[in-house]
Amino acid sequence: MAQKMAVSRASLVLTALMMLAIVVAISSPTVVDAAGCCNLCPCTKSAIPQCRCSDIKDHCHSECKSCVCTKSIPPQCRCADVNNFCYPKC
Repeated sequence: MAQKMAVSRASLVLTALMMLAIVVAISSPTVVDAAGCCNLCPCTKSAIPQCRCSDIKDHCHSECKSCVCTKSIPPQCRCADVNNFCYPKC
């Protein structure tokens, strides 16, 4: 009985470690593009335009300072920065 209990405890620990590894992998920072680019960039018509990249990808471009991602697999990320310009198209 003690041996069966030790095996089930080891199995439980292994399962917990695997779940922890998955959580760490999901919550780690995402990959970024080598250069800032954006395909969909609406801007206001104000004297100093306010532009925001609306692309949704599995990562943000390298120039993004505020990347917002879902916890889904694959993640859906959007750059929340507001600039007075648009990056070149990807």
